[in-house]
Amino acid sequence: MMDTNILDMLDDIGRSSVARLSPGVTISGDTAQMRREKILRAIRGTILPRRLEFTAANGDCLAIEVNSSRVTDVFRVRSGVAPDFETETRAVLAEKLAQLVSDIASAPAPLVLISLQPDAGLEADDVGVTFNEIANACENIELLAEPVISVVSDTPDPVEETTPDSTLASTFFDGAEKFALGRVHTHCDGNDAPRLDGECQQGKPLCPDQDLLGQLARDLAGWDDDAATGLGHPQLIVMRPSGGKGDAVAILHDGDQFTLTVHEARKLGAVVNLWTALSGSGG
Repeated sequence: MMDTNILDMLDDIGRSSVARLSPGVTISGDTAQMRREKILRAIRGTILPRRLEFTAANGDCLAIEVNSSRVTDVFRVRSGVAPDFETETRAVLAEKLAQLVSDIASAPAPLVLISLQPDAGLEADDVGVTFNEIANACENIELLAEPVISVVSDTPDPVEETTPDSTLASTFFDGAEKFALGRVHTHCDGNDAPRLDGECQQGKPLCPDQDLLGQLARDLAGWDDDAATGLGHPQLIVMRPSGGKGDAVAILHDGDQFTLTVHEARKLGAVVNLWTALSGSGG
């Protein structure tokens, strides 16, 4: 005979259950500590490969790849640059992930969690950082009991004069040094010699000739003409190999200049994070 308490519980679930109209799940909690515990619980409970996106009420987002209760990659952070899983030690990664989890937990509530399919298959060497390592590192990070309210002046900050070396495309070129195999930065008019780095330098396998760069500039100009009514600048164009493995290309086009980077396809998160940090895009 089935326990009547179980029957009552199932009856209550049936009466209270409603269909969700959105893929997002609200992570409730009156304090940052409570929200952090629920974020950690979501990581621990993720067994199959998933991309978890935690978005705060003000639009701040933490997007991570999780598999078998392990964080294997970071795609987007509230600010700064995402951790590099290939160059940083496990201890450093655990500390950085704990800080990222604590930061998003401290963001304005409520938090919304969306679980998505990962962009590409998990690599065999993607062992990631375990839930326990992150949770233990979180214990060393104290969270504020009350939200901090910042007073913003009505007087706008003075606008800094833009120099030839501070355009978005050139800044993207500089910022891509950490993840790019090769980099190219040039003006769309082709009047200046391009900046080349890594595998795109002279004599390297991916070094482009001037004709190729000129054709790319003309293609971008044609793209601008075709999309003028719907798209403005800056633009980030990403081309990835089928299956998500191998090398990919990203082009940041700001209207006057463009930067092209060649990077491992699995580094898409670093590309998007740099783009978001520079452009202020929330998408």
